[in-house]
Amino acid sequence: MPEVIIMQNQKELCRKSFEPPCFLAHLIGSLAQPCAGRGYCGKCRVRAHGKLSRPTAQERAKLTARELSDGVRLACQAMALGDVRIFLPNEPNTRKANAADVVSVSPLGSEYGFALDLGTTTVSAALYHLPTGKCCGRKNIPNPQSPYGADVLSRLQYAVQGSADALSTCVRHALYDLCASLLMEQRLAPNDVDAAVLVGNTAMLYLLYGVSPATIAAAPFTCDTKFGAFYPADFLPVRRGTKVYVPRCISAFLGADTTAAILGCDLTRSGARMLCDLGTNGEMVLYTGDALYGCSCAAGPAFEGVGLSCGMCAVDGAVHTAMLSGGHIVYRTCADAPPKGLCGSGVVDLLACLLRLGVLQEDGRLTNSDRYYLEDTPVYLSQQDVRQIQLAKSAVRSGSEILLRHADADVQALSLAGTFGSALHAGSAARIGLFPPALHGRISACGNAAGTGAAMLLLDRGRLEESERLAQRVQTIQLADLPEFQELLMRYTAFESSKEKSQWT
Repeated sequence: MPEVIIMQNQKELCRKSFEPPCFLAHLIGSLAQPCAGRGYCGKCRVRAHGKLSRPTAQERAKLTARELSDGVRLACQAMALGDVRIFLPNEPNTRKANAADVVSVSPLGSEYGFALDLGTTTVSAALYHLPTGKCCGRKNIPNPQSPYGADVLSRLQYAVQGSADALSTCVRHALYDLCASLLMEQRLAPNDVDAAVLVGNTAMLYLLYGVSPATIAAAPFTCDTKFGAFYPADFLPVRRGTKVYVPRCISAFLGADTTAAILGCDLTRSGARMLCDLGTNGEMVLYTGDALYGCSCAAGPAFEGVGLSCGMCAVDGAVHTAMLSGGHIVYRTCADAPPKGLCGSGVVDLLACLLRLGVLQEDGRLTNSDRYYLEDTPVYLSQQDVRQIQLAKSAVRSGSEILLRHADADVQALSLAGTFGSALHAGSAARIGLFPPALHGRISACGNAAGTGAAMLLLDRGRLEESERLAQRVQTIQLADLPEFQELLMRYTAFESSKEKSQWT
């Protein structure tokens, strides 16, 4: 059986056997493919020697004659036909694509500013030099509210019962410490910062600012405070008197982060397109070429590894990629560390592999036992884990299906935002039936689009009004009010149907 050897800086990272033909991207497993493997972006360049397929038209368009003669190939296009040696770039990409170029036009301040993303699972901060638009540093930490509940509704219920102050205090301290550490790294003082933009889902913003969450915690889930204004930044290490801008929320479960993401991925630039931010909530927005429709579904934290037997965040030792080679499952871990658990993209890849092997049935049953262990590791997927993923993927599939019914034309692109969405392999997502077949082959990653949108607002005051208009244009679809949503939830718990197999084979 042929062998692939993967090198970096003349150091051998790994070698393994494989069954040809096989795309180099599948053998490597961790290079950026924002174009979902269609060869349009050129970000998965490697140097490879051995028995390889001829350069495709996409490679000839993206690579110079000199690069091709030196063995440079696009990993998503080149196929290994036999023994191959692959040389990775010195600083390999990570499948997290920047959604848009951020430039400084008319910044909100004059010196430095923070772009903050308050997520249910992760809190992120970026420090920008406002005159130039240069990003000086980025950091993220787990949201410290997680002990009060893994999902939004659990935290809202906790707050309604009288513990809202605890939820607000812990995340305010986290934001302060996160920003202070960025300033310390750059040898800056709080007095150097005179602007900030903060995005987050509606619930996170309510809890941060101490707004009573009663209206968004129970039916009919109405949003009586939509933000879209400047607020005191007293919980941040900034110059005295500095205000933080919080973009307008769309509805109870489509927050300022969704507004920023629409801006960040330039959703309305042309044609019918769709945006999906997969996390604890599945937030989706469809642009028909004229109108904007949005919905949110409670996917739960399973896609982020939370609540699974061996689930974990994408840190050292987390299995983030799995694929079949010679009838066996091969995998990659973060930092190539010994396997400790499964992060979201690894779970989806593993399910896709098990479906192909017949170890996992269409209805979600593991055939031989109630656990499947990755070979020679303590890492496993249990039957209960599979059921959790089925519920999460059914919610996303059903929501996107209903959203597509509002499109007047074929949706030409689906942009996946967020950490999990950017790491997700489009083929595995298609294999488990995460999205409607009409979207297969049209999926690409757009990175942290909410964070990009926050930076755009920070660096261009003229975008504030644009973000306000975008939020007001989105027509929210309340999925729970639709009888067909419950029907679709039941239908799409299955991983596939015979009618859909031709879409991904």
